[in-house]
Amino acid sequence: MFKPSTPSVDLRGKTPLDLQHLKYGLFLKRRFWPIFAATFLGTFNDNLLRSGLVVLIAYSASHGVLLPARPEILVTLCSALLVLPMLLFSSVAGALADKYEKSRLVRLAKLAEIGIMSGACYGFAARDVPLLMGLLFVSGTHTTFYSPIKFSLLPDHLTHGELLAGNGFMAGGIYLSVLFGLIAGGLLVDLPGDVIGETALTVACLGILASLFIPLSSVAHSGMRIQWHLWRGSKEIIFHASRDKRVLLSILGLSWYTLVGSVFMSQFANYAQGVVRGDNEVYILFLTIFSIGIAVGALLCDWLLKGQVSPKLTPLTALAVSLFTYMLVAATPHPGPAPLQDVQSFVTAPQHWLLLAAMLMVAVSGGIYMVPLYAMLQSHTPAEYRSRIMAASNLSDSVFMTVAALVSAGLLSLGLRITDLFLLVATLNLGVACYARRFTA
Repeated sequence: MFKPSTPSVDLRGKTPLDLQHLKYGLFLKRRFWPIFAATFLGTFNDNLLRSGLVVLIAYSASHGVLLPARPEILVTLCSALLVLPMLLFSSVAGALADKYEKSRLVRLAKLAEIGIMSGACYGFAARDVPLLMGLLFVSGTHTTFYSPIKFSLLPDHLTHGELLAGNGFMAGGIYLSVLFGLIAGGLLVDLPGDVIGETALTVACLGILASLFIPLSSVAHSGMRIQWHLWRGSKEIIFHASRDKRVLLSILGLSWYTLVGSVFMSQFANYAQGVVRGDNEVYILFLTIFSIGIAVGALLCDWLLKGQVSPKLTPLTALAVSLFTYMLVAATPHPGPAPLQDVQSFVTAPQHWLLLAAMLMVAVSGGIYMVPLYAMLQSHTPAEYRSRIMAASNLSDSVFMTVAALVSAGLLSLGLRITDLFLLVATLNLGVACYARRFTA
């Protein structure tokens, strides 16, 4: 069996600034940049497809598209089509990543992505909404199988001292690629011809090119038997995750912030339009601030912890998420009948600066909160189970996101305001911050 050599970096005589420079040098190393690039491009494509399809459905009349059901029903289904594969296939995805060599699995996943985006290229050209919705489910399945690989690859190629920085770069890059994909999908779908489909196919080709440079990794558990029964397989990966308290708490902590982030990002459109009376550009501004904030927090994490994989900042950053959310709600103007503001009018109004600053700090705090938990999952998990543990984390994330969507929809339908929903999340998060103190004990 192939055994990769352990990367080594001579750190003697280096100042903290030198060490940080070395970690940014990972982007020049073959053991990191191809993994980062393949992940960034794939996440961009997933969100390009989703955003383009949602805009096509929402503005079907202006695009001359006939829909099989009401637009709001189809848009809701689009969100479900991305989450459902994680609920169904996470156990199989994690087992495959533990049984086979990961760099080859990445290349197979990227080949599948080219097939998916070729279909999307035709679907957007033909304005075939049912086909695109089917491809969205296939794209979610592709992401489910790729996701355990991308994070379980990092410990194979990075030293322990680089693990926190590598996870920070990956987490920050993922949130930025989500943002770029969402914006690009909404803009490109309105251009003449099939620009959006051709863009997706081009990005998929760049992704497989990047995957060719990923170094070989060791096979974690070649002799394992894959459990194809989905329910039993899910129970197995949950069992593996629950054997170590630190791993289990890391998974639950990550899933909790996934819930918090999903509540914010799913409600930003309604918050922008119905509460602060901003147009679509203001909604994009909120998405941009939140995504950039998480990326900044993820990058700051390694500097704050000085490369140490530790949850010691988890309670403090969870508390900060709640406090800045309270500040965000306090700075929110009362909704009125005023016409929608464009982004220039919104950002030049001094009364909105505190709101934007609070929104940014919620995201920055979340970025700092998440990255050490990812690193702990990797460093405290035996190599032969690592991908299945990452798959268990994905499964947990999908359950939390589903619960968040259902509960949010139910509470809003009962008359709860969006700001009240933010306050409820912030208050529940205080309990998480208190409980997280046990994690650091």
